[in-house]
Amino acid sequence: MTSQDGKTFMLHVRRESGSDLLLGFPHSQITTIVENAAVQAAHGRNAEGHQTVTAFKATSFNISRAPTGEPVMTMSVGRAGIISFLLPNDMPGQMSEVLQKLAN
Repeated sequence: MTSQDGKTFMLHVRRESGSDLLLGFPHSQITTIVENAAVQAAHGRNAEGHQTVTAFKATSFNISRAPTGEPVMTMSVGRAGIISFLLPNDMPGQMSEVLQKLAN
C-alpha cells in the first residue's frame, strides 16, 4: 500500500513468530530494493546455514507498452500482487520464441 501522503510505499511484513511490521520506502527506491532482493535471494541461507531457494508462483502475465512506448511485462502473483518489469525492446520477441519452443 501507499502512505496517506502518497510519498511512501508501505510493505506489510509478517514474521515467522506471527508478529507483523510495516516498512516504509520512498517510491524512488522501489526498483533498487527489488533488484537488491532478487540478487540476494540466490544467496539466501536458513537458520541452519543451508542454502534456500526463493520462488513465487505467477498466476498470469501480460505484455503491454508503457506510455512512452517501452515494452512492459506485468505478472500477477498470489491473490493480489502485481509486479511490472520494463523490458529491453528486443525481449518480447525472445520471450515469444522461448514460449513457443516450450509449448511444442
